[in-house]
Amino acid sequence: MQNNKVPKRGFSVQEFETRLSNAQKIMQVYQLDSFLLTTPHNIRYFTGYDSQFWESPTRPWFLVIPASSKPIAIVPEIGESEFNKTWLDDIRTWPSPRPEDEGISLLKATLEDLNKTHGNVGAEFGREMAIRMPVKDLEKLKEAINLNIIDGSDALWDIRK
Repeated sequence: MQNNKVPKRGFSVQEFETRLSNAQKIMQVYQLDSFLLTTPHNIRYFTGYDSQFWESPTRPWFLVIPASSKPIAIVPEIGESEFNKTWLDDIRTWPSPRPEDEGISLLKATLEDLNKTHGNVGAEFGREMAIRMPVKDLEKLKEAINLNIIDGSDALWDIRK
């Protein structure tokens, strides 16, 4: 008799909590108050979220990893229902497409509300990484926020070892 049961996919909440705890320890070493993640593989690593919506070149997706609390997803409304199936509690959305503000004001407010010890936000700026948002939006965010958005790639590589 053939077993047609679909195997369980993904990781347990405990695994994601372990990944987060490890990341937060490394963030302290690198003096990062938070991480701003935008690429599918890094968002998936911390949340388990996967979607074909990644293919959209017009909609950025953000995950903020605070230094001392659970990740915060900042995503287009179209992704909210699926993100609600992840282990995250805090999912913030905006109606997209909205070219004049593709989640940047929401991202700015989220980053500014977090505890600030060092004033540094790590981002995917290094080797084999990309920031998945329009460069103009990144520049707008950097100008508007009272935090340093810096290369966090060395910390990310240490986290993902």
